[in-house]
Amino acid sequence: MLIEWRHLDLGDIPCGRCTDTGANLWEVITGLGEEHLLDDVELELENTILPLERMEESNTVLINGIPVEKILGPGITFAGCSCPDPSGEQGHCPEAAPGRDIFKAIPAEMLRAAILKVLKRD
Repeated sequence: MLIEWRHLDLGDIPCGRCTDTGANLWEVITGLGEEHLLDDVELELENTILPLERMEESNTVLINGIPVEKILGPGITFAGCSCPDPSGEQGHCPEAAPGRDIFKAIPAEMLRAAILKVLKRD
C-alpha cells in the first residue's frame, strides 16, 4: 500500500490545513500499527512537497494513487490549500461543489476509513 501526502512547504509561513492533515495521517498510521492492522501490509509512505505552481494539489492524500475522497465516495471533498504564497498574497484553492461536506484538514476518521476500505479490497 502506497500512501502519499501532497502539500506545500512555505518555510516560515505555516499552513494549518496541511499541518493538521499531516498530523492526522501519522496519528492514523500509528494507531493502525498499534492495533496490528498493518502487520501483513507492505506500507510505503511518500511525503511529496509541491512547488507553488502545483498549489491546487496541496493538502491531498492518495492511497495507491487514488485520492481519499474518491475512496470514500461522493459527497466528500476537502478545501485544499489557501496558504499565502511567499509574497504574502493569498493562494487560490479549487472551489468545492456547493451542497457538499467540506473539510479544511482531512480528518483522522476519514483517513482511517479510507485506509481500512482499501485494506479490505486487497
